[in-house]
Amino acid sequence: MKKNNNQPIKEIGVRTIIYWIFASLAGLIFIFSGIVTIKAGQFFIGLFFLVFSAFVFVPRKYLRISRPLKVIIFILIYFTLLVISGINAPPPEQQYEYYNLGQPFNLTFKNNIFSMKINNISKETQMTVNNGQNISSSGFYLFVNGEITNLGKITSDLQFNSELKDGKDNLYTLFATDSKVGEFQPHLEKKFYNVFEIPKQASELKFFVKDKTKVIKVVNLE
Repeated sequence: MKKNNNQPIKEIGVRTIIYWIFASLAGLIFIFSGIVTIKAGQFFIGLFFLVFSAFVFVPRKYLRISRPLKVIIFILIYFTLLVISGINAPPPEQQYEYYNLGQPFNLTFKNNIFSMKINNISKETQMTVNNGQNISSSGFYLFVNGEITNLGKITSDLQFNSELKDGKDNLYTLFATDSKVGEFQPHLEKKFYNVFEIPKQASELKFFVKDKTKVIKVVNLE
């Protein structure tokens, strides 16, 4: 004679379903973070992410901790690994765009786009400053002559940062300029010059311009 199985059927509650949905999402986040971290060159941190993604799916009865405590622990572990990964992340590689004399390129400042072109350079051993006094150099005053056009639809000012480097990677900062020429009307061209004091033996000169973007524009002056 068969015995009747009177044990009630165990039902899966809504809370349990929601928990497993969030656990699955947490596991996927750990796996995705691990893959991204390994691709970024941080193998061991990425490996920790992948290992802990497996523990997300371990039932709490085997871990002997409550469900809320398990959630708190994994949140703390995730953000700890995230902070360590951010601290050890290598700085992003600087990007450059290269141009020659006479080639126009765009610069972004505020919400406007400007076109710049370096036309030519000239070297002088003497120059006149604002008070009318003549000054001289044992090297050269290098004049970088160019023009700027406002490509936007509104009048805007422009004060860009520029530097000069030679073939030995020596850096020369701005000595004088007339680039602060007031506001730029839309689609009107204004000429400017930047002056750098350089030694007579400096060669392979390059003009560097920085704007709102992270890409530095480099103009070969020779």
